[in-house]
Amino acid sequence: MSQDAQRVRGFLDWDRGIIVRGTGFGLGFVLVTLVVAVGAANTGNNGLYLLLSLFLATLVVSGVVSRRNVAGLRPALEGPEEIFAGEPARCTVTLENRLPRERTAVLVSAEARGGPWLFPSVRAGRSERRDVELVFPARGRAEVGSLLVVSSYPIGLFRKGRRHPAAFERLVFPAPRFLPLPDPETGHDERAGGRSERRGRGAGIRNLREALPGDDPRDIHWPQTARQGSPIVRERDSEEARSSVVVLEGGEEGFEEAVAEAAGAVLQLLSRGDRVGLAAGGLFLAPGAGRRQRRALLGALAVVEPSPGLPTTTIPLPGEVSLYVVKPRSAPQEGGR
Repeated sequence: MSQDAQRVRGFLDWDRGIIVRGTGFGLGFVLVTLVVAVGAANTGNNGLYLLLSLFLATLVVSGVVSRRNVAGLRPALEGPEEIFAGEPARCTVTLENRLPRERTAVLVSAEARGGPWLFPSVRAGRSERRDVELVFPARGRAEVGSLLVVSSYPIGLFRKGRRHPAAFERLVFPAPRFLPLPDPETGHDERAGGRSERRGRGAGIRNLREALPGDDPRDIHWPQTARQGSPIVRERDSEEARSSVVVLEGGEEGFEEAVAEAAGAVLQLLSRGDRVGLAAGGLFLAPGAGRRQRRALLGALAVVEPSPGLPTTTIPLPGEVSLYVVKPRSAPQEGGR
């Protein structure tokens, strides 16, 4: 392939995928140019021809410069792993300049999600970062398919740009709605203080009682022993974390509100140290704790669909556990078993 052919091919490759959008100022400039052109053609005035040449040259230079100003730029979008519906997610847009020439006045937007965001200058061979906020209105799987890089530099006659793949996909969790926890349907009664009937070596103190054979001397409560004149010991809670299962029930009506309440219940139970499970939409997640369990629970609520669900009598309960049933407000609430 000849050198000239390589140049033509390189120009065509560089020009592929360019997006051209006019601006208000550019449209006015084009109309003025047409008026001058008509006047020059009708009158033959050399001054009008010179002015027309200047206008046409301005149009060409502006178009070429604005197009070159977006060549060699590569945007990227980064964001948090946990995104809740309707809440601003703090993300970062990075714009990399891969060519040895500084770029000026570049706009980046996440189509249908947010922007544009201005990058006043991107130096040659460098990257610039900017913090932005994106809002995903609904729970479920969401993505930003592409990022649009545009520029109207140098004088704003044209806005030219290129679309770049973003490859940004997240599972948007339901926005939690924090309400008082409903009464548990099985297991220990949280209204009585939320303590398990099991005893152990936990940090919590259940009560004080008279010492029995086999009690640990370290549990003796000396002030109370001195007052009563007989050994009094502290009875401690079990070291094992409480197990709780949030049960989401209901059909179409009021379902989204119920999902939000279930998410709030899950987060409240996890924050107090429970091992939390979920029964929703025919799915059962065994109680667990930790960051991975938190994401698994919220992820399940992000994609759950209205369905009859699992009857509470068929849920495989691991030992002592409390069930917290969440139903749509429009559905009648049944009393505990």
